[in-house]
Amino acid sequence: MWPHQLEVVASPARYKAICAGRRAGKSRIFGTLALHQAFAVPMSKTLIVSAGDSSSKRLFKEVASMASAPLLGASVADETTSLLTLSNGSTVECVPSSMRQVRSAEADLLLVDEAGFVAQEIWEAAEPIILARPGSRVLLASSPWGGSEHFFRVLWQQGMTAPDGAVAAWHWPSSISPMVDVELLEQIRERSPADYFAREYLAEWTDESGSYFTSAELDAAATVESMVCPADGGSLGTVVGGVDWGFARDANALSVVAVRPELDGRGRQRFWVPFVLERFALAYDDWIDELAMVAGATGVPGFRFGALVCEQNGVGAMPSQILAKRFAEAGQPGVVEPVWTTAQMKENTFGYLRILIQQKRIELPREPALLKQLRSLEFEQTPLGGLRIAVPERAGHDDLLMSLALALTAVMPNDFEPVVPDRIVDMAEVLGDEWDEEGLSWSISPY
Repeated sequence: MWPHQLEVVASPARYKAICAGRRAGKSRIFGTLALHQAFAVPMSKTLIVSAGDSSSKRLFKEVASMASAPLLGASVADETTSLLTLSNGSTVECVPSSMRQVRSAEADLLLVDEAGFVAQEIWEAAEPIILARPGSRVLLASSPWGGSEHFFRVLWQQGMTAPDGAVAAWHWPSSISPMVDVELLEQIRERSPADYFAREYLAEWTDESGSYFTSAELDAAATVESMVCPADGGSLGTVVGGVDWGFARDANALSVVAVRPELDGRGRQRFWVPFVLERFALAYDDWIDELAMVAGATGVPGFRFGALVCEQNGVGAMPSQILAKRFAEAGQPGVVEPVWTTAQMKENTFGYLRILIQQKRIELPREPALLKQLRSLEFEQTPLGGLRIAVPERAGHDDLLMSLALALTAVMPNDFEPVVPDRIVDMAEVLGDEWDEEGLSWSISPY
């Protein structure tokens, strides 16, 4: 292990918290500590809680790969998609942050990956599982995320300012890793927005000036504990989806939006996002096959799409046509809806999403990739008084964000448009919010 990792391992503190930048070595220390606990202490239990389904699968894959090394592999008695069992009776389990999966567990070692994205109530369910295990320990690591009262930020700041035998903390900028190309890192700094670079590479909590969504808003909206398996998607009834086609380093992405059966307190429709999918370096043919499978167009159960909105700008035109043909052949004609994305459409859609979030009418999954992309969305006033909303160039990926925006076009009111002075009263009527004629103000205007 590298010196900065060894320092964490050697600490006697029972709670350890690491705020880390990209490629600083979080996954490696999780895997090493998990396997050391399992091999060194027979019958011990290690639980790794990840913020989302995708990160849970990725981390378990890394742990399982490390366990298959020649000196260790012979002791692996059983391996499933999330549970590793050794011949000495020890187990290493990796689960997404779900109340159901966490509350009934026990652990001698509790590892929380991307802890800043784990909901407070999940942490409150997870922490007690170490109470009845003498000598139990906790390690939390994450990129900087979470409000001032979030458990990860509170523990990290406590460990940084007043470390003791109970809590210790470390700060790992990306440059701490011996593997990082310092020259390339400097190039990224020069071409990236300062806020983005500080957050992702310097591992610093930043202010939210210019951010379209605040981390507090996103944290409050991210209440979906675990995503719905496509095979169970039919139970949700008719849903809508958005598909963003990847190009070069971008990913292909899918977001699914479903309707909640209960209206909110003012009789307005509520939505939630039961499933998102991001695939890097995947050929369009393979991505189309996966979309067809997710949608049940291959004969297996899947989501029932009323509309699957696909971007047809640039590279999206041809694959959208092929996808539409594939669905038609499977008896689902008219489901695929190719659209042209414009600056106006993005402004409308992101404005609608922001209103849904502020009105607490949409629930998002706690998937770090999606939340980070939403957090990277910025706005600025144009010289003519307009508003430009976009993810800055080279500020990371926006594929899941765009797929969510495309899906929302299928449920957004037809007369929704950005707020301008001569339309603001009409907008208040459309959205059902309080318009103060006397004070000339609209309580939830995002502009």
